[in-house]
Amino acid sequence: MTQIVARQQCRSLDGWYPYKAQSSADEDAHYVVHVNPWANRSEQHVCECKGYQYRGRCRHQKEAHLDHCGWNEVDSEIQQTPEEAKNRICPECGGPTHYAMWEVDE
Repeated sequence: MTQIVARQQCRSLDGWYPYKAQSSADEDAHYVVHVNPWANRSEQHVCECKGYQYRGRCRHQKEAHLDHCGWNEVDSEIQQTPEEAKNRICPECGGPTHYAMWEVDE
């Protein structure tokens, strides 16, 4: 039976967020990648670098995609400790969590 239940998830799933990526050509330069937390491919993120502007893809997108947490209590094998759950701490990245509504089969 499918139910709607409240479960914790990493705040990285809340919506688009900025990710700061280091330039490989200039150590003083950084680019902002706008990360789509629901993306299943790195090309679904948007970067401000020239490579992205010209080609529509860049290495910064892949870096941001690999660094995206996306943990949630429903789908992850990693479970919060009781202390992490109480303090709303993501067991994967250490960032904040909150409750969201999830559809689950119970």
